[in-house]
Amino acid sequence: MKNVVYKATSCLSVILTLILMYDLIRELREGMSVSDINFLPFLTSLIVVANGVLAFLLLIGKIKPQKHLLILQIFVIIPTCLLLYQILFNSTVSCT
Repeated sequence: MKNVVYKATSCLSVILTLILMYDLIRELREGMSVSDINFLPFLTSLIVVANGVLAFLLLIGKIKPQKHLLILQIFVIIPTCLLLYQILFNSTVSCT
């Protein structure tokens, strides 16, 4: 049962990372430059990407499932879901 939970949170982390990076790339293609990105959204993006990389490594078996990794993923998933909800359903919020 634990293995299913680890894989589910890892899959969710990877999916959220891909959605956030897609939205960021879409905004950069619309004429925004990298220098226009504020520090806090950039830091948030780095944390989400790092979590996605850790989740991917867990999925392919390079990292053993550990309880503290699961807790870290959950603490990153919850705010990322809220952020993506604001980005996708509130037109005034963006990645930058």
